[in-house]
Amino acid sequence: MLAHQFITLCRDAIIAPSMTDDQDARGGRSGSLLTGLPLGEWDGADQNAGNVLILDEREAMARVILNRVSKAFGDVYAVRDLDLEVYDGEFLVLVGPSGSGKSTVLRLVAGLEEPTTGEIFIGDRLVNNLAPKDRDVAMVFQSYALYPHMNVHDNLAHPLQLRRVPKAEMEERVRKVAELLSISHLLQRRPKELSGGERQRVALGRAIVRNPAVYLMDEPLSNLDVKLRIRTRAELIKIHERLRTTTIYVTHDQQEAMTLGDRIGVLNNGTLLQLGRPETLYNHPTNLFVAGFIGSPSMNLLEAQLVARDDRLLVEGKGFSIQVPPELASLIDRYAGRDVVLGIRPEHIFDREEVAEAPPGASFTAQIDLIEPLGSETLVHALVGGQAITAKVSPDTELRRSHIAELVVDTRHLHLFDRETQRAITR
Repeated sequence: MLAHQFITLCRDAIIAPSMTDDQDARGGRSGSLLTGLPLGEWDGADQNAGNVLILDEREAMARVILNRVSKAFGDVYAVRDLDLEVYDGEFLVLVGPSGSGKSTVLRLVAGLEEPTTGEIFIGDRLVNNLAPKDRDVAMVFQSYALYPHMNVHDNLAHPLQLRRVPKAEMEERVRKVAELLSISHLLQRRPKELSGGERQRVALGRAIVRNPAVYLMDEPLSNLDVKLRIRTRAELIKIHERLRTTTIYVTHDQQEAMTLGDRIGVLNNGTLLQLGRPETLYNHPTNLFVAGFIGSPSMNLLEAQLVARDDRLLVEGKGFSIQVPPELASLIDRYAGRDVVLGIRPEHIFDREEVAEAPPGASFTAQIDLIEPLGSETLVHALVGGQAITAKVSPDTELRRSHIAELVVDTRHLHLFDRETQRAITR
């Protein structure tokens, strides 16, 4: 009973989207805008047109700063020496496997956990000693966190009732949020009468109606089926483009992270391994973990050695020898003789029959192990010297299982990692 009361109290205290190209991620926040336009009418709509409600005006920046923050549970560190700044109006995604510390970071910002060491700032305020209700954040949980005995209208209105918002203003906020999320027709229904996607929209609405300085979203789409998750993901992007409120979003789904985030932070074992724009993490991973985690299918990683021979630099492993292009070789020739890991994205491996002319030292033979036709493309799983690789090839490929095929690598996109340190030597 006490646990239920605590969860309810925290939920009411904190319950509750990518920036436009011409807006700097460090730009100021001049207030959240809620538009009455349905989701389907956003594209091409005039953002300065009528039917817009300004819920609040804030002069303070809504950036979030974690300064050398650690969180230990006994001898186990869930978060270790985290330095992170979330810019005002930014949609930051934290991604990583289970147990990497993602949700703990959210709970630290929300005030549901106290840091063992370090400082947390929201705007210009040090919030370490502030209760969750005083931090001006709203959290969207994986489990929706809706009151089952209340209808949708009352679930949306409840956070405002707790703050004694005048009834007329409360009703206007609820109406605008319901229109924004296309749930106006659901206001009289209870949660048990809603689909999973509709419940998730109501959970988002509970956060939006509060007009907080920061949204915290803890894997809010993980309970949805694949089709609905993709659709809701697109709606989240549009919502954030309208609201432009600082958002920290946690997920284990790297595709979700690539789609949603202005920037992505990759966590593992409580440590932030890389922080940057999605395309930076994809094209220039700083270490083996990020390389293997970001991308679907994941990057092919093959054990090899960097060899200098006859004025050429080669990446050689069991079953392959690939020539490093001169422009890259000049940057990494000091690593010659070192054990490395070769990284190749699946889209940079081709069927030799589909390539008009293969440059020297860019091909190898492989035994086809499995073919996955996906309609617009085909995934080819093969073995090279006993090491597994995956290639994305044309759906018209004639490759078949058990064939011995010649595959060609686009050597302009080679990734090399020091096998001992696991750090990238090509970036």
